[in-house]
Amino acid sequence: MAVGDDAQAAGFSLVPETGEEGRVRWGAREINRARDFIAQVKALIPANKSAYRAAAGISSGTAEPTGGTDGDIYFKILP
Repeated sequence: MAVGDDAQAAGFSLVPETGEEGRVRWGAREINRARDFIAQVKALIPANKSAYRAAAGISSGTAEPTGGTDGDIYFKILP
């Protein structure tokens, strides 16, 4: 994958490597590499409450818990 692809996919603008805006020889490449890193970290953060719960191993329901791994949390809703 080329430098800057993750940043562009995450909606960050890229710094051109040529012209007046990209005069420093490798500056644009390093800025885009940093933006790639930020985009990769941003993709690891859950987007909403249910995604946070799933990432933490927290679930709920009315049935008996099945599956899961050690450390998961299950809240059984009583009728």
